[in-house]
Amino acid sequence: MVSIKGKTNSFERRFSLKRIFNNLDKLQDVIVLICGILLVFEMMLILVDVFLSLRAGTDFKTVTSQSMFLLILVELFRLLAVYLEHHRIYVGIAVEVAVVSILREIIVEGLIHMNATTIVATCSFLFVLGGLMWVSHKVEGPIEH
Repeated sequence: MVSIKGKTNSFERRFSLKRIFNNLDKLQDVIVLICGILLVFEMMLILVDVFLSLRAGTDFKTVTSQSMFLLILVELFRLLAVYLEHHRIYVGIAVEVAVVSILREIIVEGLIHMNATTIVATCSFLFVLGGLMWVSHKVEGPIEH
């Protein structure tokens, strides 16, 4: 009887939910760290491509698009870094990523080539994101590094 109880306690300690979730949390941190490293490599490749494009005389629209994409990747890296430090996603940073992404599309495509419905929808979406950013800064406060 004693040996069965000892085996049960060992089994419970080995397969406890708290231990499983702690290990999954560590695995998730490793995955986020790998994503951050891959983002840095991608940013370096884009930066090299931007400089080579500038030297080759590529059109301004392509260079601007790549530069804005680099800013999006920087914001995503910032989001990953804050997640690794605080183990939570700040809505304000995620909204900033969305705003930069939308502005990139507007700059690349140009307002002249968009129809009125798309412009109104984009402005409405940016207005909502601005409100969400304002609320998130009021609720979450400034992010400390």
